Amino acid sequence: MRRVVLLIVLAAVAATCATAFASSVANSGPPVTLRLNGIGPLTLGMTREAAVATGWLANRRPGCPLGGPPLPITYRLTGPKAPDGVEGTAEFAQNRLRTLSLTGGVRTATGVKVGQTTAPQMVARYRAVGFAASSRYDSTFVGTFVNVKRKGKQVIGGFAESGRITILGIPFVPLCE
Repeated sequence: MRRVVLLIVLAAVAATCATAFASSVANSGPPVTLRLNGIGPLTLGMTREAAVATGWLANRRPGCPLGGPPLPITYRLTGPKAPDGVEGTAEFAQNRLRTLSLTGGVRTATGVKVGQTTAPQMVARYRAVGFAASSRYDSTFVGTFVNVKRKGKQVIGGFAESGRITILGIPFVPLCE
């Protein structure tokens, strides 16, 4: 009897896992292109009210305490109109969108993809199209930061752990220690 109950429980768990996996694969469409000034309807510098009105943002939270006063405000990119698969945050300072930090579901115009591209590949791809790009390992964060500049101004950043880019940020990868 115990064996039958165990088999039923295992079958139910397996079916649940398979359904969840199939659902996540079906809902994650192709990566969304991250521009140097935003993603989708979100553009750096726009007001918080305008950004929230796009329907891409949800889950308002206080930002990093090192960013204030007043404290920045962050939102997850999980609003009802946000594309499936896009993962990240938007940070607002003084009522303006200051940074976007993406951890999934995005790619850049140069083909950099979170989870797939290495730091040296990101540097090479941006240099190939005329940007100044560099990378530096940081022992405090145990990873490699990539900085990409155009005309001396930081336009995009990346952070790589275990060899792969895990965060893309515009205009940089925000930090909070």
